[in-house]
Amino acid sequence: MQIRHLHRLLAAEPALRHTAFDGTGDRFARARHLRAAVERLARVERAPLAVTDARTSVRDGLHREHMTLDSPVRGSFHGTLLAPPAAAPAPAVLVLGGRNARLDQLTGDVPPDHPDRNVAEQLARAGFVTLSFDHGIGGGLDATRRAGRDEGTLLAHAFALTGRSLLGALVGDALGALDVLAAHPLVDPGRVGLFGHSLGAAVALHTALLAPRRGLPLCAASHLASYQALYERLLTGHEGAALPGILDYADLPDLYGALAPAPLQLQYGTADSYLEPADARGAADMVRAAYGAAEASASVEVHELLMGHGTHVGHAADFFARALSSPRSSPPSPASPASSSSPAEVPAQRIHFEVTDRRAVLDRVDAALASGILTQGPQVARFEELSRVWTGTETAAVASGSAALEIALRVIGVAGRTVLVPVNTFFATAAAAVRAQATVRFVDIELDGLGMDPDALRDALDRCPDTAAVLPVHIGGIVSPALDGALAHCRERGIPVVEDAAHAFGATLDGRPAGSFGRFGAFSFFPTKVAVSGEGGLLSAGLADDLEQVRRWRDHGKSAQGSTLHDRPGGNWRLSELHAAVGTVDLERFAHTLAARRELAARYDALLADVPGIRPHAVPTGSGSNFYKYLAYPDPEGPCDRALLKKRLRERHGVSLAGEVYDHLLCDHPYFTGDAQRSGGNGQPSGEDGPFERARWFARHHIALPLYPSLTEAEQIRVVTALRGELS
Repeated sequence: MQIRHLHRLLAAEPALRHTAFDGTGDRFARARHLRAAVERLARVERAPLAVTDARTSVRDGLHREHMTLDSPVRGSFHGTLLAPPAAAPAPAVLVLGGRNARLDQLTGDVPPDHPDRNVAEQLARAGFVTLSFDHGIGGGLDATRRAGRDEGTLLAHAFALTGRSLLGALVGDALGALDVLAAHPLVDPGRVGLFGHSLGAAVALHTALLAPRRGLPLCAASHLASYQALYERLLTGHEGAALPGILDYADLPDLYGALAPAPLQLQYGTADSYLEPADARGAADMVRAAYGAAEASASVEVHELLMGHGTHVGHAADFFARALSSPRSSPPSPASPASSSSPAEVPAQRIHFEVTDRRAVLDRVDAALASGILTQGPQVARFEELSRVWTGTETAAVASGSAALEIALRVIGVAGRTVLVPVNTFFATAAAAVRAQATVRFVDIELDGLGMDPDALRDALDRCPDTAAVLPVHIGGIVSPALDGALAHCRERGIPVVEDAAHAFGATLDGRPAGSFGRFGAFSFFPTKVAVSGEGGLLSAGLADDLEQVRRWRDHGKSAQGSTLHDRPGGNWRLSELHAAVGTVDLERFAHTLAARRELAARYDALLADVPGIRPHAVPTGSGSNFYKYLAYPDPEGPCDRALLKKRLRERHGVSLAGEVYDHLLCDHPYFTGDAQRSGGNGQPSGEDGPFERARWFARHHIALPLYPSLTEAEQIRVVTALRGELS
């Protein structure tokens, strides 16, 4: 009975094979999704390896380094590096042997028991630096208690108890070893490839899929088949060669195909008792088709050979000679969501969730689906609880930052009166007031903290005695010291303040958090913000009654929780449990996020210190910015054209600048230039309140450099180097 069940499961077609992911014609979309699934299933614990106890010798014309590799995850294990006598730096290959491969035979330290066993030595003699290491799946368990059972099988079962896989552990070791190899002084880091035989080929394949650098050439020997053949018909598949659950997404040929357009060589033998020739041929055809769809058919070669379960080292050496003849940049596929950015580009924004974070989100989504509570449930409550650490006051979660602003203004009651808004902010700030049936008037900013200018606000209050609320905005994550003056003017007149803190979650002024200065603080958790939930917003308030009013407004104006009576025209402004699941995971890591953003900003300060033609925006004393944006000003007296600068940085250097905050003033948007009145809108033209000279200068002159927690030091150096080149 269970055999029939297994046959049915293994015969099912993987879900991703024919799935259409988007309508953009992006031929790499399926590969990106597959890489993300592999990373999630593998649960690789990435840890840098330290090289200790390296012993160097020269024997039989080869440089040999016997080293101990120390991993904080795995412990210590042995590796051997071989190098030819040719001049350094040389191309290199990480060599991963099969299940029963011995390190000393791979490297030729002892005579191999078969002519192709010493792959690492033969590749070194062909001109490549090679690194090999011990898989560590033999000799670690007590032989008596093992009682003849296969050690690899026992290890695989033990890893499964923790939700992990033996293959994921082996890939973690290989990724660490790959970094050690690329950093070796004898190696050209731009010319590194992977070789694997049998189980080692499975490890090499998954290492290539998960390596931060795309496009690593791979030669895989004696591991070309369908999982159905390996694990049902032949019963030759090893537990360490496949990820649990992978067939829900892809079969082995699909995984090879996801490497396209990276150079790939596949070898298999027609006399291999571990494979079926016909099955291997079918798998090879699928790989070729995948490469053809990626317009990279010339990058894949398949060798069907008259051999058993072995390796044709000559073919492998020829393949690496071609693939590593010159340094390779990453292929043109967009970076996987699970990966670092390609070395060839620095994007303006990169949203990154580690696999552990993604699994936590999935667990919380699953809990919500299992409970049937999809909104206003425990995840939303947890989201509000975690937010209070950063707002300093009680909070209520809502559907978006825009909803937060509108609800706050409706609680205050601004209909038919004026709301004052900075002229330099996102359209949603003013639009929320319009939807709350207020007239909007604009106020200029000050240039130190980019906040609402207190003097301009005082003048606006004098002109608009019917002002119902003032909405200062914390631009770019800076809570301006000028806020104190603005608050004082509002306090004197008894006018409530709603802080638009969409940019400023985690930011402070004199140690006091954004969102705690006014009657309300409104936050956004849109994907571009410093903390994210996908879609979501938050209102903070010091008064319990205000938050009770928010909760009624967000739930269609119900007169009480659970009531079927309504006492106000509320809206569907609830935050879903699914969005809150993302938000809670992100808030749990927010302390690290904030520290990383500030560290990156400090590094930009240092890197830009001697770059002529550009001035970083100086964060005012007392303001603890979250660096939602890292702002800078090219010399306004120089020849800089911002649009041209951004175009050249992108096209010449692969550097994309983040979006401005903002390049158009609100008074220049068509809605507020008079068109709104002709279309029946409520917006108040405000050109008579101009000319907004400071805001206009800022809008025209600033740029925003890429800044996000996964930005590397090397990428920052690339950004600054590109700026230096274009501004000099």
